[in-house]
Amino acid sequence: MKKLLALALAAVMVFCLAACGGSGSSAPAASTPAASTPAASTPAAPAEGGEDILIGCLQDITGATSALGMSVEAGAQAAVDDINAAGGINGRKVVMKTYDTKGDVTEAVNAYITAVTVDNVSLIVGPPVANIANAIKETSESYDVPVMGFALDPTCQLKEDGTPYKNMFCFQPSATTQGQIMAAFAVKNGLKTFGIIYNQENAYSVSLLAPFTDELAKNNITVDDKLIVAYGAADTDYKTLLQPIVAAKVDAIYCPNYTQQLVAIVTAATELGYEGKIVCGLDAAPSFNTTYGGDCSNVYYINNINTDDPTTAEMAAAVEDKVSAVNKYFLGYDVIMIAKECIEKAGLEDPAALLSAIEGVKDFKGLTGSLTIDPKTHMPDGMGMFMYTYDNQTPVMLEEYAG
Repeated sequence: MKKLLALALAAVMVFCLAACGGSGSSAPAASTPAASTPAASTPAAPAEGGEDILIGCLQDITGATSALGMSVEAGAQAAVDDINAAGGINGRKVVMKTYDTKGDVTEAVNAYITAVTVDNVSLIVGPPVANIANAIKETSESYDVPVMGFALDPTCQLKEDGTPYKNMFCFQPSATTQGQIMAAFAVKNGLKTFGIIYNQENAYSVSLLAPFTDELAKNNITVDDKLIVAYGAADTDYKTLLQPIVAAKVDAIYCPNYTQQLVAIVTAATELGYEGKIVCGLDAAPSFNTTYGGDCSNVYYINNINTDDPTTAEMAAAVEDKVSAVNKYFLGYDVIMIAKECIEKAGLEDPAALLSAIEGVKDFKGLTGSLTIDPKTHMPDGMGMFMYTYDNQTPVMLEEYAG
């Protein structure tokens, strides 16, 4: 039934597009570099080795998490440019077309269907936003186009029976891995009492809760239920939400939230006089520090990249004024390079062969580390990450943790 519904919706969209003379792309012209965006109704021009390879990029280009989407897009486009400068893939030019989800699940589903049925993309660079990935996972089952994304909530890749959605992949460590790493780091650094504040309406935030508390439990640390504070979109009085946690004088507040809410929460905790540590997920990485604008020395965060590595540091410095989330830029770059290897191995004629190549990615040495995909989960197997803090507003890499 889901498949019939998806196909019917696709047919309606194609009919409407033909009647209106539009492409159906949800990406605003200004959001994607002109060199990477084919004309709305014009097929991609053939390259020396054959027709261009069209890749979709499904991201929040506008909306609350646009900084993340635009950073992934920029990194992916940089990789496309590097590939084309080196002769393309098997002599074929690569073209990337961006579809703006606008942070909306309905927009995301419509954009996905447009990409795979109207524009016939070969694969999709997926979002780092779990709510968007969760929105398209069921629809993606009806097609043969892989989504090479970064949504770390395992429910974006795995069905209730534990088997993977055939097209859904994540190319950074899962929420399970990241939550465990952050808890292990906190315990290792002598933090013993915790409060937690998380967004119960956000799949990313929710997915990082249990792995953290479960790892604490392995170290005989429990978090009082009264100090686990859930909030939703309508809750903006973070001072009131944080008062019981601050009053308990806990060693650390665990705060797995997106950047905008994280800035508001850290600001509220500081205004309440909180002097402990704040342990955060990926979105406390830059540009959190500049957005917050104050002293971030009490903030710990997890990251995909090691800026102590000279190559990584040089690339990060080159783009830090151009993108908001440098770690997402590196993820976007890596996934295109992985896609290149998979296309070179499997070609594009047989969708099953391409999916098999993606499932079989092994020991890919990228900017975000060494990556092997577990075909049973469609997520990385044993991929490590890095823990950071700030010296005022300057990022400081502290330690690498294995996955």
